[in-house]
Amino acid sequence: MKKIITLIFILGAMVILLCSCGECEHSWVAPTCTNPSTCSLCGEQSGSTMPHQYSAATCTLPKTCTMCNEVKGEPLGHTVEGATCVRLGICTTCGESAGELTGHRSTPATCTEPSRCTVCKAETGEPFGHILTEPTCTQDSYCTACREVQPNTRRHNMQSATCTTAPTCADCGITQGAALGHSWAGTTCMTNKTCTRCDEKGAYIDHVWISATCTAEAYCGICNAKSGAPLGHTWQGGASCREPSVCTVCGDTTTETEFLAHRWIFAGCTRPGYCAYCQLTQAQAPGHVMADATCDSPAICTQCSYKTGTALGHLWVDVSCAAPKHCTRCEKTEGVALEHKFEFYERIEPKCNEGAIVDKCKNCGEEQRTVIFPVLDHHVCDEKGVCSNCGTKYDVTKMKLTSITVNSSQEVLNQGIFLSSETSAKIFKPISSADLGIPVVELNGNLSNVSTGSYINVPFVYDGDGLSFECVASIRIQGASSAGYPKKNYSVKLYDADGSKHKVKIVADWGKQFKYCLKANWVDYSQARNVVSGQLYGDIIDARGFVDELTNLPSGGAIDGFPCVVFNNGQFLGLYTFNIPKDKWMFDMDDSDEKNQAIVMAITWNEEVAMRKEISYNPYGSTWTGSSGWELEFASNEESLVDNNTVWVAESLNNLVRFVMNNSGDEFVNGIHQYADVDKCIDSMLYTFFICADDNISKNILWATYDGVHWFSSVYDMDGTWGMQWNGNLTFKDANTHLINVLENHDNYKYNLLWEKLYLYFYDRIVARYLELRGTVLTMEHITERFEAFFDQIPDVVREAEKKKWTGVPSQATNNLAQILDYAQKRLDKMDAILVYKN
Repeated sequence: MKKIITLIFILGAMVILLCSCGECEHSWVAPTCTNPSTCSLCGEQSGSTMPHQYSAATCTLPKTCTMCNEVKGEPLGHTVEGATCVRLGICTTCGESAGELTGHRSTPATCTEPSRCTVCKAETGEPFGHILTEPTCTQDSYCTACREVQPNTRRHNMQSATCTTAPTCADCGITQGAALGHSWAGTTCMTNKTCTRCDEKGAYIDHVWISATCTAEAYCGICNAKSGAPLGHTWQGGASCREPSVCTVCGDTTTETEFLAHRWIFAGCTRPGYCAYCQLTQAQAPGHVMADATCDSPAICTQCSYKTGTALGHLWVDVSCAAPKHCTRCEKTEGVALEHKFEFYERIEPKCNEGAIVDKCKNCGEEQRTVIFPVLDHHVCDEKGVCSNCGTKYDVTKMKLTSITVNSSQEVLNQGIFLSSETSAKIFKPISSADLGIPVVELNGNLSNVSTGSYINVPFVYDGDGLSFECVASIRIQGASSAGYPKKNYSVKLYDADGSKHKVKIVADWGKQFKYCLKANWVDYSQARNVVSGQLYGDIIDARGFVDELTNLPSGGAIDGFPCVVFNNGQFLGLYTFNIPKDKWMFDMDDSDEKNQAIVMAITWNEEVAMRKEISYNPYGSTWTGSSGWELEFASNEESLVDNNTVWVAESLNNLVRFVMNNSGDEFVNGIHQYADVDKCIDSMLYTFFICADDNISKNILWATYDGVHWFSSVYDMDGTWGMQWNGNLTFKDANTHLINVLENHDNYKYNLLWEKLYLYFYDRIVARYLELRGTVLTMEHITERFEAFFDQIPDVVREAEKKKWTGVPSQATNNLAQILDYAQKRLDKMDAILVYKN
């Protein structure tokens, strides 16, 4: 056994000895993510590799191992926001600029303005230049796009004036006018003047020095350059509480050497105040502040208790039934009041008021009445307040109108029910404009004979706003729809007794006229839609920023009016609006104007008024009054110009219709200015769709021209607006009907083809105009102000009488100010979503 153990030991020693021969002393390198720990001497490896250490992915790089740079996955990519046409977007993750520019959204170029981006205002290209008509012997050349008039050059080929030469004809050398003269710029010191027109250099400009003062350095009177330092003050004398130090150079006294403050000893009632330093006194003693004498005390000074005079003593009033003995000055009392001793005094027989037995107190004369025999509970008074039954005269200024009598059996002219503090009985008295605060109109005579045909004459009385007059009114029913309603519209022409026109300035902005319209507004219980819609359209016209024929016209040529009350033979006829009619003076046109002027009304629905078919007329006739949906409202007839022939109106309007029918794309954009005033058409189109005038999107459009060539659309007859249909039903409450984007449908004859093509080809211009108006006229504040001002003009008593008189008016319970304003807000939201969002 020992031998075996010894043998094993020897064999182990030999193995150890053999293994130790040539063994490497390893120098291990730390493992990485691609290799295990490795001996730097023999390359032997041990253990396993390390895991990858990945950094987070970024917008531009995937995950990356920080030890071996192995990548994994994909970069995150940029999240870009805020890109515009001039600036790349910003990555919200890394903040770098990224993405692509959005591209400009440019308006079309005009004759004087290049195409301009509505976002960054960058300009593209050049203005396309004026599109000028050929001059004639009687008419200057003008631009059909912007209306700018060019001098009538006749046959001269005039070259523009320069700084040194007048406008000169290139063919014959004749000159007209004068040279422009240099327009010098750069007039600063140490430079030459330079002409902005011809770049000619002018005189060299040197500094013009203004001398330094005590407080300011010398400076250049041209460029305000400074030189040196202020001179500083030269003081004389020392300050006291009376006198400050004074600069001998400039006389300034407001410096750090200000005089001392007075130390005032306050005044007494009889002694003035004085300065403890310099003994300066105030002008005079303030005097006593005396409290009035009372019954028990003389007058006394509230400052020093000085007294003067004697107490006033009591002013006693003897005891009566009403009060004990008491002083009227201080209300001091003695004893108690007496008891009344009533005796019969008189009997008042009843007349309009109740009669009475009158008892009078023997002690004080107070009366006590016992009512007897009630007869009437009202008075019937004239305009002066004198009752025709009992002769009692009441102060009309103390009467308050409580209601307007409707179909009363006790009628007097324009009768209303008044209350007065002078009587407990009701007073029936004629109503004046002063009682209502709005004008009163009387149409006397039999109105049942009035029709839509010939005019009939009736007596007419107007009273309102400081204007009162009587004349003869020639009237007829106005409007085809009104003829079928119980309450009628009336066209009114005013004449004097001798048959001459009675022209009167009823509203200052209207001027003197004799033709008007009394609008019943049967379908519009609010009475406001027609007039206020016209006034808002006038605000749109006046908000354009330039002056033309429509500027400062009443409602920009649209309808205008005010509420009034109408009586017929003493019977309350109803609440009306006193309106201007569709006539030449709405647009300030005149028969004798030197240009062809005309107004045409679209009166039905068909392809002619939608400008999808030429107007039918007799080209060989001498007159044209309208045809197939058109009605001629006015045409100037200057004999030397048109020889009383109105066919030119149809021919001129047809020029526009044919162009609209036969042109599209660039041809339409570049040529429409020859036949239409695009800006005016855009305004009327935008407004018509905004107020949802569903009865006015081909029919009821007024078309007018000031020169017989260029036509524009205007608005009229706006009863069916602001959510109400033409028949008075509040059909469009959801505000989704007839929005402006219906013009994207180009085959519906109901929509005017000119408006459709303007929407298609002038979309950016329409959006820009809408955004302008959203900051001025088309705001809820402005719309509310206009409607509230109208509603405030109508007294509650008039509304009540109207409701009692005309019970069949549609939508009477819901057609009010709240409904109109709610609809206006909804409509603005819808229009914004279409125009602002798409922009």
